[in-house]
Amino acid sequence: MLKHVLDSNLKEYIHKAVGICGVSAGGFGGTRVIQSLLPVLRELGLVTIFWDGNFSGAQGLFDDAGNMKDRATYEKRIDKFLGELIWMSKVLRLGRETISI
Repeated sequence: MLKHVLDSNLKEYIHKAVGICGVSAGGFGGTRVIQSLLPVLRELGLVTIFWDGNFSGAQGLFDDAGNMKDRATYEKRIDKFLGELIWMSKVLRLGRETISI
């Protein structure tokens, strides 16, 4: 389903920034899915950032009230992730607006 959605808007993706988050029950936080998806995104013309959002042990991430248990650790990682995504988006927009192909 994801691949179908990605394939339906090809011209919208050229030189746009993208970051990937993965979630898993195990200890790798969706790393295998992320690794498999990166070449697909690059082939579509998207520019992938250097940080991934990995959420390992999904069943234990939240307490009974729905609050994230290790919030400070995840906030620090996601801040890096979002900072890189925003920076790359701005750089690519500047490039699209000022440099012709």
